[in-house]
Amino acid sequence: MEIRLFGKEYGVYFQSEKIVLKSKKAEHILYYLILNYKRKVFVSEILNVFFEGYDESYSRKNLNTLLYMLRKGLNLTKDSLKIDRNVVYLDVSKLKIDYILFQKLMDKNPSKKTRDEIAKIYKGELLEGLDEEWVIPYRELCEMQILMITQQLKKNDLNLLEKLAELPTKNEIPMDLALKLIVLDKKRRNPMFIPLLIKSQSDISSKIRKSDFYVKVSKNTYLILFESGKSDSETLENVLKFRFNDDIKIIEKL
Repeated sequence: MEIRLFGKEYGVYFQSEKIVLKSKKAEHILYYLILNYKRKVFVSEILNVFFEGYDESYSRKNLNTLLYMLRKGLNLTKDSLKIDRNVVYLDVSKLKIDYILFQKLMDKNPSKKTRDEIAKIYKGELLEGLDEEWVIPYRELCEMQILMITQQLKKNDLNLLEKLAELPTKNEIPMDLALKLIVLDKKRRNPMFIPLLIKSQSDISSKIRKSDFYVKVSKNTYLILFESGKSDSETLENVLKFRFNDDIKIIEKL
């Protein structure tokens, strides 16, 4: 069984033939679990995202039904897709998933072979056309990763320097500028920034320093370039939790 998340033809495939699942909501829950495969996804989170406004007992029963439908549609055992201690568990090792292979390749050194393999996988934006709020941060992340791996920038980029000179006082910058800063910074022996994708309902502009930059990716989701100084990422995370009064969820370290 193969699951493709990139491009217009995203979906579930068996021997190159697309399989139509009986429930769109079940299909979307599957994609949500895949995008969050690196962490625990609690039942309460699924209910908040996919059953907002519904009675909890009804939603929980409905979720059990949808997971049963997914197991049948994907030919998975109950051990591979289940609820265990209020966590919705999906064994991604039982499935061939382009998004997970993409992320593993992104962790490798950017050799020509790696770039060629990434180019074969990235057939278009993530879940193209599915513009749900929970998709957008991961779509933006994949686009950023593609740019980081392919875009070649000169160290003396005059256009970049001009844009930096025109930064707004609250440090909100456009995505293209943030991507250029990240690409340039990756080439430094001692990077200046630690890029993090976060969720928070706080006023971001009042929580970051003058030396930090941020991009609003979607509602309550931000890409923030924190000036690292001498801090490692773990120390920075603790500082952020304190500064945001724990109103922060770190989605991804870039």
